[in-house]
Amino acid sequence: MPKIQILPEEIRSKIAAGEIVERPASVVKELIENAFDAKASFIKISLKDGGIKEISVYDDGEGIEPEDLKICYKHFATSKIKTLSDIFKIVTFGFRGEALASISQVSKMTITSKHIHYDSAYEIRIEFGKEVYFKPANLNKGTLVKVENLFSNLPARKAFLKTPRTETFKIMEIIKGLSLCFPEIRYEVKSLEENKENTLFFWEGGNERELLSYTIGLQINYFKDVFLDSPPYSIFLLLTDTSKTFSHTKYLYFFVNKRWIKDEKLTKMILNLLKPYYGNLGFPAGLISIKAPYHLVDVNVHPAKWEVRFKDEKALFFSLNKALEELFDKKIFYYEYKKGKLKIFNQIKEDLPLDYTKEPSSFYLENYLEKKPLFISTNFKKPSYRYLGTFLENYILVEKNEELYIIDQHALSERVIFEDLKKNFSKSLSQNLLIPVLLRITDSALSEFEEKKKLLNSIGFELKLLKNNEIILKKIPSIFKVEDIKDILEKILEEPFSDVEKLELEVLKRYACLLARKKGDLLSEREINFLIEKLFSENLQTCPHGRPLYMKISLKEIETKLRRK
Repeated sequence: MPKIQILPEEIRSKIAAGEIVERPASVVKELIENAFDAKASFIKISLKDGGIKEISVYDDGEGIEPEDLKICYKHFATSKIKTLSDIFKIVTFGFRGEALASISQVSKMTITSKHIHYDSAYEIRIEFGKEVYFKPANLNKGTLVKVENLFSNLPARKAFLKTPRTETFKIMEIIKGLSLCFPEIRYEVKSLEENKENTLFFWEGGNERELLSYTIGLQINYFKDVFLDSPPYSIFLLLTDTSKTFSHTKYLYFFVNKRWIKDEKLTKMILNLLKPYYGNLGFPAGLISIKAPYHLVDVNVHPAKWEVRFKDEKALFFSLNKALEELFDKKIFYYEYKKGKLKIFNQIKEDLPLDYTKEPSSFYLENYLEKKPLFISTNFKKPSYRYLGTFLENYILVEKNEELYIIDQHALSERVIFEDLKKNFSKSLSQNLLIPVLLRITDSALSEFEEKKKLLNSIGFELKLLKNNEIILKKIPSIFKVEDIKDILEKILEEPFSDVEKLELEVLKRYACLLARKKGDLLSEREINFLIEKLFSENLQTCPHGRPLYMKISLKEIETKLRRK
């Protein structure tokens, strides 16, 4: 008996819908993109229970003609493609005729629209793919799409949805990203949960810089921009400089012909290009917008249109690189000053930036010679080693038992401080801040905030959620300085932690890294001997993150290499 069969239309349509409509945020994305294609200047979104119960999207665009309204919910019903060649020069956001069809298969959907060339509005209702009615309606302008009871005909899919609060955060991530496609449009987003209406997002229109400042919560002057016309591509960069970076890329948006893209290949290319400028400092916030001839970009490669393919990736790479060079006005250099001579090397930044704009002598004097070493005890044993010197102001050279130790001063300093913090953390008391500190986190981090808040409270912090991704820090353990812990907490809140002990250790590791000596720091001989003594007396092997503290070469290895034996 044959095993292969042609699936019935009902099952085929549900499978197709599942590729496009994953959760309420997917519905919002498709409807906002339809509003873009309708040339809207105002978009209003209303949510009930995180969009699970109801999503309503209104736009004041050109509207849908009555005859088109009757068939717009059917599969492959589109006004964007007429011939095969149109697929390879897509200029609109929607084009397949699958969005409304997919949404209608898994919900009860009502579309009310008044086309600019008609005197009356019309309304159509579709319940799980079946038309219920088509009739005249009241609407002054544009289109209103209401989607109710999402996935109620697919209980298995609905079971995978998160809480209304989490789904709302997912929707807000989509809205914030899409709003950057057309920042001149006015946006209003409201949510109704437990009979309480909240305004989640309100934007009167403006430019990309102003909108990024509003959504991320950064001052406008953090952003630098540059426009480069490098045929066949035009590149617009709007990024924070190295003074404001993040441990994640959630505030970094990529656009191709105004379409928001989440393409893994493009992301890797851009992050590799950013590395020489930001190094280990983290990632910038901002946007990278690419404009390309439509025939050189294929957007028909992903069901939800998140990915693209470029015909000439090499040319794109060089254009992006050139734009970054113009943005920073120079390449990143490493300066080494010795005996009155200045040598310059190409160098990726390490950990924290060093200020090389001053003469080395004054730089060291101001930053290190007058600074007291951290955690130094006066009780030293008679050394069982001999300190030989420091190589390139980063690696401590030590002779011990006919072996040469090459020690990473930053890693060792970090480990010593980490051990001290661990020992003293349990003894520290929580202290109230005279002036509470404002923290900002992303929508995805907000969905797990309550759980993280409990963990952080248990180790001596006190945080309170305000609104619009803002959190107040009211209390910290006395072992920390508030100006240092702010960035650490913002990063911790973005990352997954479920265990109190792991969270506590991670906070201490990052604080130790912040306090530790950096590459290029000039240490006193007293501090160096203190660190070496700690290394040997406590048998330290790795930094808190697991990297080795040293390497060693035996006398035998040296003599063998030099052919002395």
